[in-house]
Formats: sequence, structure tokens, C-alpha cells
Amino acid sequence: MEVFSSPSMPFYKFGDIIFLEKIKEYDWIEFITKRFNDTGKSIDIENAANIAKHCENHPYYVQQLAQQVWLRTKKNCKPEIIQEAFDDLTMQLSMLFQILTDDLSMKQISFLNALINKEEKVTSQSTLKKYNLGTSANVIKMRRTLHDREIIDVIGKKIEFMDPLYKYWLKNYYFN
Repeated sequence: MEVFSSPSMPFYKFGDIIFLEKIKEYDWIEFITKRFNDTGKSIDIENAANIAKHCENHPYYVQQLAQQVWLRTKKNCKPEIIQEAFDDLTMQLSMLFQILTDDLSMKQISFLNALINKEEKVTSQSTLKKYNLGTSANVIKMRRTLHDREIIDVIGKKIEFMDPLYKYWLKNYYFN
């Protein structure tokens, strides 16, 4: 955004800014099943949907996971192939995720843990105490910092992880 909205940047007001939504799951299903079929391999609708769901419809990761699943599939895709490919993809990124996490403060990590645990009222006294987040003003500052570092995205009152595999890694490897 800064490249297009800051007067000091070379592409300031270069053109219209268009915000794109994630590709819908049904479009991924159609794309994945067609690509498998085009190469003589098969994947059913449920497994194609599973690929998209694993990656929360994140375009880069859906394509990466679909490719890894395709490479592991001899003729017919099975759910265990998808899980194996997803775990391998996550582990390939684990060093990057560890470095990213090591660069965060303990309170920022605790804030991410609260998000993973689906705490909706992150500034409530119970959540502040449960995750040792300090004050509500501190949470607002952390939210802004994590947003600026492109770890989370804030859409209205909803907070989401920008990287679904980082969220998965935190939940299943870091906090587990």
C-alpha cells in the first residue's frame, strides 16, 4: 500500500487500487480437479476442497499444496497424501516461521496465541489476564505492530492471520 499511497514513493497515485478477495473454494475445486484430470490423475471434489481448506484459500499455498499432492499422487489422490504434503510444506517453512516468531516479544506471541484460541474480545480483562497481555492500550499497539509487520490483517473488528501456514505452525508446533 505504501508504494502507491505515499507521496515519497515512485508509484504514488500510479493507478487505481483494487482490493481482491480470496478465490472462492468452489473455484479452487474446479481448478484442482481439472488440472488433475488433464494429467491422467484423479482427485475427488472432497479432496480438492480439502486442499483449499487446509490453506484457507490462500492462492500461493493452495497452488503449492496442490502441486505437492499432485507429485505424490500416482493415480488417485487420497486424504493421507494431502495431509502428508501439507505437513511437509509446513515443515519446509518452519525455520522461517521460527525466525519470525523469535523476533516477536513475549506479549506479541501471547497475543497471537489468544487469536489462535479464537478469543474474540482480546481487550477484555479476562483475556488480558489469561494471556498476560498487559493493558488494552498495549493490545491495540501490538495489533497495529503485528499488522504493520504483515503477520495479521484487521478487517473491521475481525483479526486474521495473513499466513495460514504460520497460524497452523504456531498452533500445532510452537504452542503445542
